[in-house]
Amino acid sequence: MQTFLELTAKYVYEKYKENISELCVILPSRRASFFFKNALAQAAPEPIWSPEVSGMEDFICRLAQTDVLEPINLQLELYDLMREQDPTLDFDQFVTWAGTLLDDFSRIDQNMVDTSKLFDYLTEAKALERWDPQYLGKTLSPTLKKYFSLWDNIEKTYQQLQQRLLKNKQAYTGMAFRKVAEDIESIAKEPGCAQYIFIGLNALTTSEEVIIKSLLKHNRAEVLFDSDDFYMEEATPNRAGAFLRKYKSTWKLPEWRWQQNLLLTDEKEINVIGVANASMQGKLAGQLLQEIRNQDKHGQVAIILPDETLLLPVLHSIPDSVPNYNITMGLSFKGTPLFNLIDLLFEVHLSGVTQLQQSGYKVYQYHHLSVTKLLTHPFIRKYELYLNEQPDQAKYHNFIQKVLDKIVADNRVLITAQDLLELSEHQPLFETLFRTWRDCDDIIAAMYSLIEMLREVYSHQPNTIETEYLYIFYTLVKRLDTIFDCREQKISVRSFRKFLYELIASTRLPFSGEPISEVQIMGMLETRALDFENVIILSVNENTLPAPKRHESLMPYDVLREFGLPTYSETEGAMAYNFYRLLQRAKRVNLLYVLPSDTYGSGEKSRFILQLQNDLALRNPKIKFRDLTAAVEQKETRKYNEDIVIQKDAQTLEQLKKELQRGLYPSHINMYINCSLQYYFSRIAKIREMDEVEEQLGTDKFGTLVHQVLEDFFKEFAQSGEPIKKQHVEAMLQNLPAQVRKEFISATRGATPDRGMNYLLYKVAIQVLEKYLLNLKNSDELPLFILRLEDTLDTVLHVQVDDELIPVRVAGKADRIDMTKNELRVIDYKTGKVERNQLVVKPEDVALHFTTDSKYDKARQLWLYQYILQQTLRKSPQTILPEGSQIDVQSITPKSGILSFRNLDAGVLTSEFNFTETDNVTPKDFVTASEELLSTFVHRMLDVNDPIRKTTDLDVCQWCPYRGICAR
Repeated sequence: MQTFLELTAKYVYEKYKENISELCVILPSRRASFFFKNALAQAAPEPIWSPEVSGMEDFICRLAQTDVLEPINLQLELYDLMREQDPTLDFDQFVTWAGTLLDDFSRIDQNMVDTSKLFDYLTEAKALERWDPQYLGKTLSPTLKKYFSLWDNIEKTYQQLQQRLLKNKQAYTGMAFRKVAEDIESIAKEPGCAQYIFIGLNALTTSEEVIIKSLLKHNRAEVLFDSDDFYMEEATPNRAGAFLRKYKSTWKLPEWRWQQNLLLTDEKEINVIGVANASMQGKLAGQLLQEIRNQDKHGQVAIILPDETLLLPVLHSIPDSVPNYNITMGLSFKGTPLFNLIDLLFEVHLSGVTQLQQSGYKVYQYHHLSVTKLLTHPFIRKYELYLNEQPDQAKYHNFIQKVLDKIVADNRVLITAQDLLELSEHQPLFETLFRTWRDCDDIIAAMYSLIEMLREVYSHQPNTIETEYLYIFYTLVKRLDTIFDCREQKISVRSFRKFLYELIASTRLPFSGEPISEVQIMGMLETRALDFENVIILSVNENTLPAPKRHESLMPYDVLREFGLPTYSETEGAMAYNFYRLLQRAKRVNLLYVLPSDTYGSGEKSRFILQLQNDLALRNPKIKFRDLTAAVEQKETRKYNEDIVIQKDAQTLEQLKKELQRGLYPSHINMYINCSLQYYFSRIAKIREMDEVEEQLGTDKFGTLVHQVLEDFFKEFAQSGEPIKKQHVEAMLQNLPAQVRKEFISATRGATPDRGMNYLLYKVAIQVLEKYLLNLKNSDELPLFILRLEDTLDTVLHVQVDDELIPVRVAGKADRIDMTKNELRVIDYKTGKVERNQLVVKPEDVALHFTTDSKYDKARQLWLYQYILQQTLRKSPQTILPEGSQIDVQSITPKSGILSFRNLDAGVLTSEFNFTETDNVTPKDFVTASEELLSTFVHRMLDVNDPIRKTTDLDVCQWCPYRGICAR
């Protein structure tokens, strides 16, 4: 296969061999320049002096004889000039659009637009004519006035920027192009290069066209294009040849070099392969590379990445049999762990909130999630491990974990910088990370300090890539430090981040490799003018290849069209040319794309694939086109037993017995009935949920809040023995908002109920408690005696299991034990909704379902409370009745009830436990029947033939903390 650059190198050598060293050869990129030099060396049979070979941008900048400034310097210059027009211009707002404006200036100059006409077109009158004539003569809205005044300022700023840069012999890229284009007539007459050879260009700007045409007019240039009949046909809708067709018809070249007919006549194999996800493309590219190398050990292969984020997946998939390959694109610094650390650091400082403290001062506080993410970053953890190995730093061993544990223990939703410093005992790392940033000087100092600390850690591990990250980041910070050092305008944290991220986005970690290796991994733009026998292109999806239609300009779309400025249409045309030109000489092409899925934002196959399938492949019978789907071959399968079964061996039985002796509570019975495996994890294995900081009041905390407010109100009556009367309830209603607020802050360990979901829950709590107290005030329960609050009742039941008598402690923690009239009640509060039908137990269901069915969970709770209460009244009534009470136990009616705060109108909900004999008629003693049921349940718990296993009722798993273990 003869490549385009080999063809041009041979042509240039044969035509200009006598004065070849006096030529200036211009190609689309530096990469193409390097390959051309190599091709020229091979074309020459004897040693020669190389001509001057360069990329187009380097060539223009050299002719302009000016320094091209970096974008950041230009933005700062631009801000100074715009402040002269508008002193109120905010810097933080300016930097959000300054980069786009400079790009607009560059495009305007590259395309040699008449700026006076352009800015006139953007004036108020012209804009209104274009928008809506009916508004002529009417007062403009403030928004429109601001928009037009901005363009008035921009016009003046453009002129001043040009003057200032020319005076200092400086320029931005477009300005350099315009300067050369305006001076090209005089440049063409200078001796300089004997001949300018332009090779493989496409999508030229107006200034580039002017330069080339002028040199052609003076017979100082020759242009060599690379085109194909397929997209150069007259009236073809294919955008790939749009620019070249225009040049061919309007430039009137003596001869068009070159146009071949490769796409329609050459034999090719095109495989379109759909893959399940983006990362899978890297694996498949490695396999395709292996296949190609197996067939041809020295075959030229290009792996093209329109999406540069796939570079690492591709590199990890390169087979070991391919030791030498060249990576032209470099690894984006934005994809490194160090960038992630810097991003988290800015998140901490930019996502905090300012809260007004009781003292009246505003204190800046960091959010716990941002702090936690930062402190758990691998680089920071590595620093902690490094300190742990230093004997002289014993004071700070595990200091990060201690701080994290303290944040969770204290439920610190927001935490000040001073608090963090004190928690870490002013450890230098925390001083660096969390000291408040006021301006860019503080940020730069913090960055230098952080780099030095991490350098110390990784310097003990030579040849690590982390040291490379740190060095490159140091150079970026140093550049910003130099730029901002002497400026009076202090850069804010947000603006500094934007400048830093712009530098990071353009920074690449270079790879070392053989530039002319047979395997090249490159971006799409780097393929210009290059050819390969085997091409593998990844991400051939819409919105990647071609790129999405973005309007990246401050000017309206119609302005761009009116003045011939490039839009996304021209961008698509240029990308189409690059795509088809890659296919011209390739013999085997593999196009990988991600299959569409239900995932939001997932793309479809590129229009380029559809064009190949429905046009090119049909017109060229020598093309072998295949549409394939990549499948994952699972070589080894393992059987997975979905059930988890724990046999009750001697050790497990012993643990169960100890748990029964420790206490069998209603919640334990319900848990075992719902899912015995959940009971095992919780009570036997003692697996606890991980504590987390709670920003909002969760369901459990909301219940705790309601319980605690009522406990605060009733506590004094429980202690004094005085009954609650109507006037007492009225006082409670008066104090309710303040009491709820106090307990809210206590329950959340400091979070205030002033905004967001917390505010809504605060209002709900007041509403619920207010309704309960109003109902109590108007009920016949008053006077109400409070006997116990949050107290545990228990009794011991001896159960014979085989030859062992096991003492089972049946217990329950009552929210409230009270007495109204002759009723002694155990009350349980429920913040959820409970209805009376949930507490009904039919006599015929008791034996079969009462201790096995999960739907009776609330009825079982009342049953156990009532059993314990009756046993307590039988055996030791003095422990529950008021001291010195002369109440006849026989006159007391023991009851258990639920107070549902979402069903307050129903009052205290109770259940009737009508246990009967086997004839279903004769009433059975409640205590006797209860003990039989409890004994049966204990036998079931200790039955070795009834193993512990997970439930089949998935509703039980919905809120289970162990569902991850069970894969539910």
